Amino acid sequence: MTETNELAVKIKMKISDVWRYNVWVGYRTWFSKILVVIGLGILGWIGYQFIQNTGRIDLFFADNIIWIIAAALLLIGKPFKIWNITASQMQSPVFSGTTEYVFSKENIYLKVGELEDTVSWDTYVRIVETGKDFRFFVDPVQAQLLPKHNMDSETVAKLRELIKAAKPATSYKLK
Repeated sequence: MTETNELAVKIKMKISDVWRYNVWVGYRTWFSKILVVIGLGILGWIGYQFIQNTGRIDLFFADNIIWIIAAALLLIGKPFKIWNITASQMQSPVFSGTTEYVFSKENIYLKVGELEDTVSWDTYVRIVETGKDFRFFVDPVQAQLLPKHNMDSETVAKLRELIKAAKPATSYKLK
């Protein structure tokens, strides 16, 4: 931290940071949550039927293969898709390289590889602090992530102060 009331932070993403955010994006809608409940319901029904089954196991699976496939698609399909998206994002320099941020009350300077830019705080419609990161939302879904594992507790506290000074209270949610 410098005397000009700025905060410099270097961010290096881990795959778990990107995965956690992508899971939030993938399961944030009611529709996605309902599909998980339906998948769990089918799985529970199959389990109950299996316990009650007195016949041969191979015949049970043959009779219920459609339900087993439906449950598998509902419960495994989305996480597999999210994993593929996360793996492809981690190939990008934005996620695989180091990003330097310099926060001030007026704006945010960032440097990704050879690219540099100064961004206004107004660019971010909402800032949310979770247990593991800060999410700077540019729209209701897309966000820049600042994982806390790159910061010590003093840096996290200073970033909170700068967010409070730069944004109205209705546009952030901090711990």
